[in-house]
Amino acid sequence: MKKKLYCMVCLCSLISIILCACGKSTNLIDMDTAEGDGYMAITWENRTYIPFCVVSKNDCGTQIGYLDGETDNRVCEYKDFPTDEWIANYLTVDGGAMLFKEVNVANIPDGLESEYEWDVKKEDWLPMVMVDGVLYLDTGYVKTNY
Repeated sequence: MKKKLYCMVCLCSLISIILCACGKSTNLIDMDTAEGDGYMAITWENRTYIPFCVVSKNDCGTQIGYLDGETDNRVCEYKDFPTDEWIANYLTVDGGAMLFKEVNVANIPDGLESEYEWDVKKEDWLPMVMVDGVLYLDTGYVKTNY
């Protein structure tokens, strides 16, 4: 009888250890939101993430945090992209997720394109000047004789 009891205790202990080891980590990060110029940004540590485009929830990975103390407002990894550059936030409508890009990221992976005008790189701006309310674009033409 003692031997059966001993085996049962060992078996229960082993099962408990296995279940604890297989459990998911609950160390989720409470991230903050901040007002941008007409958009909501996510701040995490020393980084600011701005909306980039809508993506499928199927491409979202492990949940890494939530926003403003709302545990149902999920922030996740996106594919195999580094989280210091890209994160995704589940949308409550449309069944999608919003992909956020860290503001300093310059290399955009193939297949992704920003849906927002504030995300256009400054080097893509056309040189222009406004004189008396009229906007003049730089054509690149240089007049040589004055």
